[in-house]
Amino acid sequence: MEKLENDLDIYYAVGNANTQRQENVLAAIIKKRNSAGWKLISTSTAIVDTKNQFSNIYLFWEKNS
Repeated sequence: MEKLENDLDIYYAVGNANTQRQENVLAAIIKKRNSAGWKLISTSTAIVDTKNQFSNIYLFWEKNS
């Protein structure tokens, strides 16, 4: 019987969330997870500190094992 696993990555973004460096880091996380058999099922963003432009990006994953 297959077992369904769930996991979560939290990416901490400081400043402009659309910088090329941050896009590259997120792409690397997604590539690494996909190659390990994980499937991205949902994302969410939360502004944590508006004064310092600090936010979290949550990546929710699922995998059959």
